[in-house]
Amino acid sequence: MGVKQAWVYPRDGSDPVPRHLYTPPVKAAGYTIMPDLPDFVSPVDGKVYSGRAGMREHNLRNDVVPVSDLKGLPYLEANSDTRSAQEKKAYDSNRKQLIINQVNRYVR
Repeated sequence: MGVKQAWVYPRDGSDPVPRHLYTPPVKAAGYTIMPDLPDFVSPVDGKVYSGRAGMREHNLRNDVVPVSDLKGLPYLEANSDTRSAQEKKAYDSNRKQLIINQVNRYVR
């Protein structure tokens, strides 16, 4: 019986290579280049802002926070609420504190 040999099938679709001859490709540095944000018209003051710097200026000038930064906050439960008044009060207090903490992250 012959000797078993392992083969590597590269992801780029090139021909298989014996494992002992295969050298994996070198990965590039872990940098990511993000494009700048597009221009937008503020729904608050109607002015046009451009890029991330414009978004920061808009947020500071109008004392607002992007909706994407509020991700993870608890939703307000409106329908089918079967909790007691005490449970509702505790939930509202906790929810209010979470929102305060989230907003205060942006206060300078």
